[in-house]
Amino acid sequence: MIRWFLIGMIVFIGSVAAVGADEEPGVRVAAAAICQAVVDRTPVATGEVFDRQVPQLYCWSRVVGAMGDTFVTHNWYYKGALQASVELPVRSPNWRTWSAKGMDPDMAGEWMVEILSADGVPLESIIFFVK
Repeated sequence: MIRWFLIGMIVFIGSVAAVGADEEPGVRVAAAAICQAVVDRTPVATGEVFDRQVPQLYCWSRVVGAMGDTFVTHNWYYKGALQASVELPVRSPNWRTWSAKGMDPDMAGEWMVEILSADGVPLESIIFFVK
């Protein structure tokens, strides 16, 4: 009886290990926001629609799962055209970072920030509007 129990446990543990190996997420974005300020590494005045008179916006992101130093890139797009690309260091498995973009009142419309891994893999994208 103990033998069958041990065999069952070995099969179960092997199954769990295999599932865990397939689901290893690596670097990922746990949270992200567009905001008007970052205070104490926390986004302030987040939103999806911003007034065209706001002089600067931030893309804040919390990146998890990094094993050693790496980086993410924030690509800022206005109406589909790349406006800025900012490479940001990630130096721990739970890292908060952000980029800033000066806003022009004449650039109202749809914006998007795409967050990429060091390998160029898209991790997250945020669409927002300036009106």
